[in-house]
Formats: sequence, C-alpha cells, structure tokens
Amino acid sequence: MAEVMKVVDVDLKILKSNPPQLHISAIGLVGTAGWTNPRLEPRVYIQFPPDGIQDFDFVADPPQGTVIQVVLPIDASKLWKEPPLDKLKGVRVHSASNSIEAHLKSSRSLACG
Repeated sequence: MAEVMKVVDVDLKILKSNPPQLHISAIGLVGTAGWTNPRLEPRVYIQFPPDGIQDFDFVADPPQGTVIQVVLPIDASKLWKEPPLDKLKGVRVHSASNSIEAHLKSSRSLACG
C-alpha cells in the first residue's frame, strides 16, 4: 500500500438513512499504470480532532514489475457509517504530494472545499 501521487477532487454526500451515513469519494492521479485496490483509509485518533476535520489517506496497491510511466486517474470511495455529525465539519484527504478538504455546510448539504 502507498499513497497515490496527487488528490485532485473530494466530494461528500450525507445519505438519507437512519442512522445517517457519509459517502466520501476522491479522485486522484498515479504516475504509472497498474495501481489496484484504491481506498480511503481513516486516520485513527485518541480523541476526535478539535477542528472537526477527519483525515483520510488516499492509498492504493502499487504495481509490481515493469510498468508504463504515465499519469492516470484513480478514484476511491468510502461509506462512513454513523459519522459524528454533531462534531464533524468536514474531511481532509491526503496524497503523497497534497491534501484537499471538503466541508459540510451548515444546512448539512455538502460541497467540495
């Protein structure tokens, strides 16, 4: 497992369910062909972050052997069951070279940040 080269977009959607669930999707770039199993791995905290932003690492399994050197898109999503919506202000997705935040709006509809 390794972080993808770059994250280019993050989108959040609260699903209408009971209890609520948060769907997180990210689009990124990798520098070679052959990356598999892309995913968003949450960072684990002892206490929920005081800024209300949950961090995720955008990772995938790198290719083995000889591969084409080409920049390609990659995407991943995560369904967060029972997110702490009373404390959560957004998420931050990290890659090897950058990070992007997506924030909850006060109306609980979401936008990319």
